[in-house]
Amino acid sequence: MKRSFLLIVLVIALFLNGNNLFAQDKAAQDAYRYAFTEINNMLTGKAKLDFKRAVFLTENAFHDNKLSYTEFCNKIDEIEKVIIRFMKDKGVTNHPMGRQYAIFNYMMEPSLYNDSVKLTYDFEDLTGKKDYRSMFVTKLLRTNKGNCHSIPYLYKILAEELGAEAYLAIAPNHQYIKHKDDKGQWINLELTNGTFPRDAWVMSSTGTSLEAIKMGTYMAPETLQQTIARTLLDLAGGYKFRFGHSDLTHHCSERVMEYYPTCLEAYMIKYEALGESLKGMIFLRGENHPMVIQLKRNLMALGDQMDKMGYRERTKAEYEQWIKDAENEKNRQQALAKPKTTKK
Repeated sequence: MKRSFLLIVLVIALFLNGNNLFAQDKAAQDAYRYAFTEINNMLTGKAKLDFKRAVFLTENAFHDNKLSYTEFCNKIDEIEKVIIRFMKDKGVTNHPMGRQYAIFNYMMEPSLYNDSVKLTYDFEDLTGKKDYRSMFVTKLLRTNKGNCHSIPYLYKILAEELGAEAYLAIAPNHQYIKHKDDKGQWINLELTNGTFPRDAWVMSSTGTSLEAIKMGTYMAPETLQQTIARTLLDLAGGYKFRFGHSDLTHHCSERVMEYYPTCLEAYMIKYEALGESLKGMIFLRGENHPMVIQLKRNLMALGDQMDKMGYRERTKAEYEQWIKDAENEKNRQQALAKPKTTKK
C-alpha cells in the first residue's frame, strides 16, 4: 500500500512537473496568468487587438512582470520618429510604399538615421535553445541582434504603429514579412538578409510543400487576430523553457487552434504535451491500460493531422544551411541589381 502511494506521488510529480514548479513561484504564476488573460481578451473582443502590447506581455511574463511597458513603448516611439524624419527627408511620405521602404531602410541599411548600425542576425543561439530571451524583441532593441522571430516582429510592430501594410507569414521553423507593392502584387520580405525572395525560393529553401500552402498552413499572410493568437505560443514556449509543459501550454495551444486552426505550431505544442502525459500514464497504468491505449490513439490522430498539414521539422544543421542559402540569394540579387557595363 505504501509503495503504491509513493508511486502515485512520483508519477504526479512527473506528470504535472510544470504545474508544481509553476505553483512554487507566485511571481511567475501571476505573470503568465496575467499575460494569457490580456491576450485572450484581445482575441475575444474584450480588448483592442494590439500586437505591440501582446509581444510585450509574452516577454514580460518570462521576466516575472519586471519589464517596463512605458520604456518599451518609448523605444518604439523613438524609432518611429526617426522613420518619419527619414520619409520627410527622402520625400516619400506620401508614396504608397514610403512607410515600408522607411522601416526596411532603418532596420537593414546602416545610415545616419540608425547611427550606422543595422540589425544583424544572431548566429550564437538561432532558436533560443540556450536562452529563450534570444527570441525577444526587447533583446533585439537592446543589442541590435535578433533572429527570424524577433526581427520580423519588430518590423510588424513598427508597421502597425505607422499604419503601414505588413503581414507576418510562416514557413517551417521560419517567419517573414509579406506586403503588396504599389501595383498590388505580393512581395516577400526576408529580414534575415534584407532581400525580396520569390515564393519558389521560400518553398525550396524551407522545404514547404505545395499541399501545405494549399491548406493555408504556410506562406499565407496572417490576419492581425491570427498573429496575436500566435503570440500565445511565444508565451507557452517561454513557460516550457523555464518549467516544462503544464496546463498553461495546453490552454495556449487550444486557444490558438480555436482562432488560428491552420497554425501547425499550436498542434506541435499540443503533441509534445500529450507525449509527456503519455509517459506519465504508462508509468502509472502500464502499456495495456485503456487510458494509455486511448491516449496513444489521440496522439497518433494528432500526428496524422500534423502530417496532412505539412509538418516538417528542420534540424539545426539544415537551418544553418538555410542561412547560408539566404546569404547566397542575397548576393545573387545584388549581382543582378548592379548596372551592366559595356565594353567600348
